Amino acid sequence: MSNTTTGPASTATQLMAALSLDERNSTEGRQINSSALEFLLPELVGALVSTTLRTKQISERIALGLDIQHDISDDQDDSKETDQVAKGKPASGNSTMASGWLELPEDEELMEQVCVKLEMVGFRVGRRIAERFAPLNRRLTDTLDIVKFICKDVWMLLFNRQVDNLKTNHRGVYVLQDNKFKWFLRMSGNNGGAAAARRAQPYIWLPCGIIRGILDSFGTDSVVIAETLGLPQCTFQIKVQHDKTEA
Repeated sequence: MSNTTTGPASTATQLMAALSLDERNSTEGRQINSSALEFLLPELVGALVSTTLRTKQISERIALGLDIQHDISDDQDDSKETDQVAKGKPASGNSTMASGWLELPEDEELMEQVCVKLEMVGFRVGRRIAERFAPLNRRLTDTLDIVKFICKDVWMLLFNRQVDNLKTNHRGVYVLQDNKFKWFLRMSGNNGGAAAARRAQPYIWLPCGIIRGILDSFGTDSVVIAETLGLPQCTFQIKVQHDKTEA
């Protein structure tokens, strides 16, 4: 029995897997413009914000013992506002957004759920990329070699450039710095600082998941976090938790 998943998360997984086709598969003629992912990413974030918000609203109504079907059919205004938020339109119409930004809800708990979902999408994508793109001429067993593979091969695959800087304390912590993170290049505007960093958070968690998924496919458990101090710079920190190959 086949298990088919549809929706923006599944589309992102399939698209990024298609981007991982290297020279071994080039003869098949399957190619895709890497810019397609840049256009898909805001749609993915918006869809996850919309569905997560709607799920939360339904859960709250169930807890209050309300008639869900009745409330959903009569709650058109809330639904329209939810769609406005998901499409990057200010629900109140009182702000001009910078290019590439979505107007995100202020609900921190809801946004945390969205980021977890994005990280899991990235995790699945990372595992598929590792399966398709792992070097055939050598086996990556050392964690540092795997991280270098991410910094060079994977970054080149996804962003057409390598990571600018890699640091490690040789005790399981690795720091990757990208000074011109491709997904942030078009997210410029007059509003910087903390506001820009907050708006960038959803877009950070997808590559965090990709990195964690690649490491996991090589038998290494890790925690990956990221931060930006000023767009388009982005720093990823990898903390290795457990190497399953040594268990």
